[in-house]
This record gives sequence, structure tokens and C-alpha cells, in this order.
Amino acid sequence: MSLLAVALVLAAVLCWPGRGATSGVPRSRLALGRWRRRGSPLEDLESLARVADLLAMTLRSGATPVTAVAVVTEQASSPWAGVLGEVHGQLAAGAPVGEVWQRHARERPELSALAGAWALSEDLGVALAPSMATSAQVLRAQVQGQRRLDASTSGARATMRMLTLLPLAGMLAGFAFGLTPWEVYGHSPVTMASAVVGVGLTALGWVLCRWVLARAVAPQVHS
Repeated sequence: MSLLAVALVLAAVLCWPGRGATSGVPRSRLALGRWRRRGSPLEDLESLARVADLLAMTLRSGATPVTAVAVVTEQASSPWAGVLGEVHGQLAAGAPVGEVWQRHARERPELSALAGAWALSEDLGVALAPSMATSAQVLRAQVQGQRRLDASTSGARATMRMLTLLPLAGMLAGFAFGLTPWEVYGHSPVTMASAVVGVGLTALGWVLCRWVLARAVAPQVHS
């Protein structure tokens, strides 16, 4: 049982959710889809860029906005299909859709580029197809920037996992000599206290490291 517990802890550390498209543990088909929507902003950006590209291509082919949105809605993935469906309903009713885009953009900032492009088209008469193409370029630039950011922080994240695994690897080595974790750490109050303090410091280290990484990769606003 002790060996199984240590193995489970090792697996949990190795599969610790990270940033971007590489973080997550599948649990069921429904839960996996929900987790990806919440934990994979990179995938959402890529799918939204495809939506903007499809809108631009459909509009350039001569389709009206309501037809273009209807066509793209059938090919869009979640969560953008729901947004496009609401936009299509407004367009079909002859109502302006700028407010719909802005409302969803407040919840999902990724939509800001499309919301701004549609607002320019409705307010100033700017051609919608070029605006959608520009929005797709902006979104793809964000994707590339996020990939570079993930690559630059991957070393720090790998170091965090390695330093966490080292004590657990020592416990596994004890099994080779017939020693259980309780025999190693539980034979005296001092060793037991050391183990508890070590676990606490490890958890504190994870919290601090993740906080430092979050501060390091946070966008900077220069006035």
C-alpha cells in the first residue's frame, strides 16, 4: 500500500497542470472537454483565429454577414459556436450585433479584436472582411507570443518538478532495501517532524514559484 501511495504522488506531481495547452489530466470525455475549455487559452485563441479567417474568406466571397456567420457557426468549436449563434440570431432579426460582441468580450477578452472590428464596421462603415482578416492576424500573433512565453518558462517549471521528485525518489530507493516510509520517517518524533516540515516547505515552494512565474509572465503596461 505504501508503494502504491508513493507512486500515486509521483504521478500527481508529473501530471501537475501547467500553463497553456500542455496542462491537464483526462478524467472523462465530458470533463476533459470542460477542462480544455477552461485550461487551454492557447487552443481557444487558435480556434478563434480560424473563426476570424473563415469569416473573412466567406465575406470576401460575396456572402452577406448573416450568411457568413451562419456558415462559420456550423464549423466553429466551443465556446465560440455559442457566441456566433447569438450573433447570427441578432443579424437575422436585423438588429445590430456590436453590443453582443462587446458583452461576450467582457467575459472572454480574446473576443476583443473581433468585437472591435465589428463595431468599426457598424459605426463607421469599415469593410468587414479586411477587419476580420486583421483580427485573425492579431490573434495569431498572440498565439505565437504565448508559445514563446511557455517555452521560456518551461525550464523553470521542469526544475520545480524535478526538485519535488527528488525526496520522493529517495523514498522509492528505500524500498530497494526493504524499508517502508514509516520505518524511515516514523521511528522517532524528530524524523516525523522533519518529514512534515519538508512536505510543508515543498508546498510553500510550489506556491511561491508559481507566484513568481505568474509575476514574471504578466503583461506589462507602459505609460
